[in-house]
Amino acid sequence: MEGLERTRLIFLVIVGLALLIACIAVGYNVISRLSAGRAFPPPVQGTPSQSQPVPTTHLESPPPIFAPDYKPDDGLPVYICGADSFGSYFVLQHMQMAGKDVAHGFHLGIIPFSLNEQYEISEEQRGALLRSGQWDCMLATLESIALSSPGVVTAIVDESAGADQLWVRGISTINDLKGKRITFSRGSVGEYFVYYTLSIARLNPRFDVTLLPQDSVAEAVAFFNSGQADAVSGWEPDIYEAKKSGGVPLLSSNQLRIIIDVIVTSRHSIANKADLVQAFHDAWFDTLKAQLEDFDGAARQIAAWGHNDWTYVYPESASDDLRAWLKSVAQADLGDNAFVMRDPRPLINRLEIARRVWAAAGFTVEDVDVTSLVNPGFVSRSAAQASLQANANPVNDTFSLSASAQLDVASINPDEAATLAVLPCRRFTFLPESTELTLESRRILDDCVLPTLSQSVGLFLRVKGCAAWPGPPGTYTKEEILEFARARAQSVVDYLVSQGIDPARFIVEATLPPEEHWETEDPAIQAEDRYVEMTLVTVGR
Repeated sequence: MEGLERTRLIFLVIVGLALLIACIAVGYNVISRLSAGRAFPPPVQGTPSQSQPVPTTHLESPPPIFAPDYKPDDGLPVYICGADSFGSYFVLQHMQMAGKDVAHGFHLGIIPFSLNEQYEISEEQRGALLRSGQWDCMLATLESIALSSPGVVTAIVDESAGADQLWVRGISTINDLKGKRITFSRGSVGEYFVYYTLSIARLNPRFDVTLLPQDSVAEAVAFFNSGQADAVSGWEPDIYEAKKSGGVPLLSSNQLRIIIDVIVTSRHSIANKADLVQAFHDAWFDTLKAQLEDFDGAARQIAAWGHNDWTYVYPESASDDLRAWLKSVAQADLGDNAFVMRDPRPLINRLEIARRVWAAAGFTVEDVDVTSLVNPGFVSRSAAQASLQANANPVNDTFSLSASAQLDVASINPDEAATLAVLPCRRFTFLPESTELTLESRRILDDCVLPTLSQSVGLFLRVKGCAAWPGPPGTYTKEEILEFARARAQSVVDYLVSQGIDPARFIVEATLPPEEHWETEDPAIQAEDRYVEMTLVTVGR
């Protein structure tokens, strides 16, 4: 009996081992077949930067919208351009409806961002489609090009002249934003407006403030109105809702002209079909000329394009609707473009400033030669054609980069100037009995003052000089010390004027050192009193 049980046990063990071996074999074969049939992607070489998304292999664009009378078999080439719903961008819609594209030898196809779900295209996708050459151009802001450089700037559309604003509650100056909560629409020009504003006072957006991004301007304003933020950045008309909770405007793009809209052209298109790119630019300025010379007619054609709930330009109120879009936008006509592109260094300088602002905010900025991001040739060739020159002005004719841009200071009362920011580089030391700026002082002015003054219209700089009052008593009079202090302030102003800043934008003052420092013979105290203080001020805020 015992032997039988042992034999049965051995048999069961053998059967079990056989089954286990069989299962292992089957499992191995199954795994081998699955592995052999799996397509593994090649390893990624390096890590893509935040600002340079890697386009996917099969990235597809939604279909472009063509003019109602589009004839695909007429032999004309197609030019694809993407754009948001924005008043100055509607030159594209006008171009189609007026037939200016066909008149210049091509069919314009428009990709209207966020028209519906089909046209919800992320910033990464937009950049990839432009880089790949599937799109020929895109209308975008200059600071976004500074960050990701998906193409080349070939023309200027406009600059924001009041549409973008920063509203606050219980805050008087930019310096007062330190430690405060700021909300905005993420990924928008409103976000960049915050970063640039903070940079004026050298506040770090990562450490000195609390950033609270929202999904839209309306949500950001609602967040501000609920008391969860101290400041909100956005644009018309939603930003005006901030008044409901006691919000007041601190700064707008009417004063700080840092938002510039541009035509960004695909490098692929420039390299492979430059003649077509030129035809598009000719058609753009031809259409803009028609808009300026017959505004009502242009508005009717934009309304007739359709999708009125996207353009907000309706047939029954077309002129009023389009004018409402453009009153806070300083359009750049062909003359403005020709002036800027004749010497694009100021535009390139703005790209460099934007790159520094993005980097300070913690973004990875693509490492490119900034001069390669501007191609002035297409504007130059359009400007050589007299037939494209307009005989009328834009609704808002205050484009600040133009040769004709002038600051109206006749009615400005310096006593009414309100402090907007005390600049962090407000103190400059001087050698004894000297009013000459050192090279280091000039470098500081180039970095801390010039960028803001060169990109603003309604901002002034109060420059207050101070001089030491050396002893022994009776060596100098009060008048002599004040005169020397004013001369030091004037030396700062003279340098900034030599860099292209309008001399009318300065308020020059002089001050004495504290009374306890008068007629001192202490070198350390004397050195403390040799400075120039600079305050950014605004009038009529």
